[in-house]
Amino acid sequence: MFPIMPCIIGGSEVSTRYLEGRRDLVEYVVDRVVRDVYVLKVNDRHTKYFEALWEIPEGISYNAYLVKTGEGAILIDGWKSIYSGKLLELLERLIDRDELRYIIVQHTEPDHTGSLEDVARWAENATVLGHPMAKRIMGSGYPIATSRFKPVRDGETIELGGVKLQFIYAPWLHWPDTIYTWMPDSGVLFTCDSFGAYGATSCVFDDECRYHDLILRWTKKYVVTVIGSYRKFIVRALEKIKKLGVKPKIIAPGHGVVWRKDPSLIVDYYERLATGVPHGEKITVIYASMYGSTEAAAVTLARHLNRRGAHVVLHPFTDTTRSLLSEILADVIDSKALVIAAPTYEAGLFPLMELVLDEICAKASGEKPFAIISSYGWGGIAAKRIREKLESCGFKLAGVYEEQMVSPQGLVSDESALEALAAKLLG
Repeated sequence: MFPIMPCIIGGSEVSTRYLEGRRDLVEYVVDRVVRDVYVLKVNDRHTKYFEALWEIPEGISYNAYLVKTGEGAILIDGWKSIYSGKLLELLERLIDRDELRYIIVQHTEPDHTGSLEDVARWAENATVLGHPMAKRIMGSGYPIATSRFKPVRDGETIELGGVKLQFIYAPWLHWPDTIYTWMPDSGVLFTCDSFGAYGATSCVFDDECRYHDLILRWTKKYVVTVIGSYRKFIVRALEKIKKLGVKPKIIAPGHGVVWRKDPSLIVDYYERLATGVPHGEKITVIYASMYGSTEAAAVTLARHLNRRGAHVVLHPFTDTTRSLLSEILADVIDSKALVIAAPTYEAGLFPLMELVLDEICAKASGEKPFAIISSYGWGGIAAKRIREKLESCGFKLAGVYEEQMVSPQGLVSDESALEALAAKLLG
């Protein structure tokens, strides 16, 4: 590791960046959030598949936060284990090891606790705080941390050097042990995975980012893939903090940018995603086509939908193109309706579409209309399987276009039927 600066980022008084190896892989950032609160951020462009599942060419960041007081320091969350040594180096630049009094574990998943054992070993006097379930989840993998673990109650407040921190349980966002940490005097709400996003961004704060559309795209993708199965708990958490009178001036998540200029933007956006509010007349068309027949029908339907004012997003699976599952889900979550087009394959549904539908039902289900396009050679099964899967998780069938289509030219035999299906899907 070698220092590139210190430098000034976004007008902050304290900001340092470090690079490890190639700039496009890993970047370390320290920046001031408010007086005596620092974000310690690693931009990870090395990880290509978050949770070994979700494709993230945009990378991801892990954000820890250090609160300094006159009587010691508090560390909130941590980093993935491969970056643990670098986190310790940054901590050593900011505090003495004896100053660290508390380590707050807001969520025990290893992308936030991978550094926990090393930090607890380094700071021998630090007490580890977290949800009562956190100790059991950490189990035998964190012997030092669990030996100094103290559970916190919902609503409990600690005070150190005049700084008050209140703990708020936020279960299933996205593990049962998740908590928020509220710093009322400064108006900072530390939220771990909630209000987070994908993206190894060069900007630390929302007002520094020049590509807000991308930030929100990566946010949507993060919400549906990571928290999608537990979206109702986003709404419950928002209701809870409103009831408690928590009005954050700054939202400090465990991934992505820190929201200091307009925290209501990310809160409102999360709520829209959680409740399934569609983005205008958006319709997502997902199709699998081995030899062009199903693709021809799907593209024809998309054309008719466009003519009727819909904004159509296409996600193909062909012999030359394959969409990313994470991107498909990101488009499904705020679509008004879906089109699923796939052939019968070996007396079943095309296998990749089977996976896509499973994940749609798990992560992005909703009472939205959908249409089916399917083709077959000698026996049609796919349309039946698509209908069964999507209806089982709340989607409403608008119509089916199915026919025997084995055509090397990818011809559509009944375009008028597809035009009628477009009209039916749009209501």
